Amino acid sequence: MNTRRRCYAPGSAIDHVCAPLRGSLPGARGTTGVWATLPARQSGVSLLLVLIVLAVLLLSAAALLRNTETASLIAGNITFKQAALQAADIAVNQAVADLAARTALDTSVPGVYVATRLATDATGLPTELDWSAVRSQRVGSVHIQWVVDRLCAGPLPVINPISQCQVNELPTAGSNKVGSPDYRSLTTYFYRVTVRVRGPKNAESFVQSVVTR
Repeated sequence: MNTRRRCYAPGSAIDHVCAPLRGSLPGARGTTGVWATLPARQSGVSLLLVLIVLAVLLLSAAALLRNTETASLIAGNITFKQAALQAADIAVNQAVADLAARTALDTSVPGVYVATRLATDATGLPTELDWSAVRSQRVGSVHIQWVVDRLCAGPLPVINPISQCQVNELPTAGSNKVGSPDYRSLTTYFYRVTVRVRGPKNAESFVQSVVTR
């Protein structure tokens, strides 16, 4: 029976574990076991390398996951932006149709039409508008809301459109004589359409368009 035992390699003072190997030495008689030496203690270097490799793999996996989440977020934002622009076009068309059918332009309709200019913030969005009171409509995966305000200053009714409102004036035919007065006629008012688009995860986008009538 083969067993292991402590031994000293010839000419060395280092302690080794000796293990018998089956076979015979050249020129030896019988089946005498041949002893091979194995280290008795592990230095721990292999374990340290394994831990380092595992740490590197873990960091790489975390970075890859973060990049994937960022890419998904960017793709979602782009998709929402495209859907918001398409829905905003629908809202602007609805607002223009409503404005074309409106006759009492000096009368405000809550949540739909404001006869005077709304105050805005630094980005140009109305600050005096309560969106919770504005009608909401679902278009695909988003909800749209729109409000029209006339670019005029109070008080109402508007008496002097040229001084109170932002209007579009076109010169009328007059005298070709040098120095003669340039007659102008009032043609159209300017109106601002503000559209709010709300999507999944409380995402929202605002689109504004200026139209004339």
